[in-house]
Amino acid sequence: MRILPIATLAIVMLASLAIAPRAFAGRLPCAGIVAPGLAYPDVAGIWRGLEIDDCKNLAAAIGATPVFTPILQDSDTPPAGAGKSVLFAPAGDIRAGYAAGPVIFDDRQALMVPVWSKARTARDLANAEICVEPGSPEDFALTAYFAARNIPLREFVFQETDEMHDAYAAGRCDAITARISLLRGLRGNADGVRKDDRILPDNLGDNPVRAATPSGQPAWAALVQTKLEQR
Repeated sequence: MRILPIATLAIVMLASLAIAPRAFAGRLPCAGIVAPGLAYPDVAGIWRGLEIDDCKNLAAAIGATPVFTPILQDSDTPPAGAGKSVLFAPAGDIRAGYAAGPVIFDDRQALMVPVWSKARTARDLANAEICVEPGSPEDFALTAYFAARNIPLREFVFQETDEMHDAYAAGRCDAITARISLLRGLRGNADGVRKDDRILPDNLGDNPVRAATPSGQPAWAALVQTKLEQR
């Protein structure tokens, strides 16, 4: 799996129109954040992941056809008043008109190190160079985590996400920090160079992705809750 830039993701999405027509009778519109393992195109351009699977299972429960839209902009979210729908997103990104439901995945922030690294926990990264984007939520969380544990921190900063990924892949960083879905995606790149890299157990910050349903639909919300708890 290769981590694709947002512009490329938009092209892939347009090339797969079957996944994203607008809602009409007999369909269950779902929308979700784009991340490896949650919703991401494979080499054939087919979107796969937990959000896709959950959308299919919920649609089957009501005899509908699943319709998934990757959220690349606000307009990709189904209108809350258009009937049954599901939105997969962190709580802070759930659009007005939707009510947060069950957690489907905790996309926590973590640290990843090369396979040859001796680091087993964050404490082993004292004074190591850690790739991070300055001023990002990941930067603040990394700084706070190390400060709270009196671990000396050295950041190797990059203004562009792709530049940071390339630097880590090239071995210019001792470690990288990001959401765990992104780290798994980097580890799963098609070239296989990083397939054995190690994600450390330290949790630098929770980021639960929830299944949200339109407000004012308690029966639908209860069914979504039940079905997702059963999987």
